[in-house]
Amino acid sequence: MTKWISAPAEYGVETSQDMDPHHPGTHVLPGIARAHLGVYEPGEECSPTLPTVAELLATSVNPVTGLLSIERYTGLPLRLDPAPLRELPADARVGPGYSFVTHEALARKAKDDEQER
Repeated sequence: MTKWISAPAEYGVETSQDMDPHHPGTHVLPGIARAHLGVYEPGEECSPTLPTVAELLATSVNPVTGLLSIERYTGLPLRLDPAPLRELPADARVGPGYSFVTHEALARKAKDDEQER
């Protein structure tokens, strides 16, 4: 079963994303991106090109900060704490990616949360 690991909000990165892939450049919105990893257990069906936990930890942990960087996979300077990965089997495969939420959606959520109080 695939396990998901997401960076907490404090690791969010300001960026913009094109929200209409059929009309590039017509609907670019600002927002926050956060690192997100899909971890596939050994034997679970996934792409054999995905790095293993051991490979990702060996090649992507910054020795100064101790944080895992997935920038080479996403093109964004995304980081997260590698501690949860260290508890997983070394031969599990990892699918690096990210989530993106627009500022507009974050503002709506904050307004809804405020109204619920």
